[in-house]
Amino acid sequence: MKVDIFNTNQKYKIIYADPPWNFSSKQLQKENGKRFNSLEKVYHTEKTKDMKQWDIKSICDNDCAMFMWTTDAHIKEAIELMSAWGFNYVTVAFVWSKQSKNAKEVYTLGAWTLKNCELCLFGTRGQMLKYKKSNSVKQLVKAERTKHSKKPDIVYSLIEELFGDVPRIELFARQQVEGWDCWGNEV
Repeated sequence: MKVDIFNTNQKYKIIYADPPWNFSSKQLQKENGKRFNSLEKVYHTEKTKDMKQWDIKSICDNDCAMFMWTTDAHIKEAIELMSAWGFNYVTVAFVWSKQSKNAKEVYTLGAWTLKNCELCLFGTRGQMLKYKKSNSVKQLVKAERTKHSKKPDIVYSLIEELFGDVPRIELFARQQVEGWDCWGNEV
C-alpha cells in the first residue's frame, strides 16, 4: 500500500530506504571544476542536509531497524542521515555484487576504481535484537543489475527472514511489494 509518510499514524519496525543521493565526484569536481556524474537526468536527487530535515522519526516504532542503501562515496553522509532520522549505525547489512543476466560481474566507472558493489547500511533504535528471527541471513547478495538504482528483490525476503512479519515500509520505493507499505514518487 502506498503511504503518505508525513500524514500517517502508522509506526514501523522496519524502514528500508534508498535515498536519492545527490552524487558527483566531490574531489574531481573540486580539482577540475567539472561535474563528474549527474543523476538528475535519471531521477530527482536531494541534498543530504535537506533529507536530514524530514520527519522520519514520526513513523518509527520505539524499537525499529533501518536498512539504508548507499554508495561507497556516501558512507559518511548515510551514517549522518541515519543518525538525523534517529538511528544508531550498527553494521553493513548487505553488500550487493552486481551481476549481468549471465551471472558475470558488472562494473561501472568510478572516480578512482571500477565499481561493482553497493552497500546497505543497518541501524537501530530501541531494542530490535529481541525481534531477530534468524542467524543465517547472508551479507553478500549476488544479483542481477537491472534498471538504474533498482535494488535486488531478494533483499525484501532477507529482511523478512531476519525480522519476521513486522510492520515495514520502503522509502523511495520504485514498486509495490506484497506485505510492505511503500512511499516514493516512482510507485
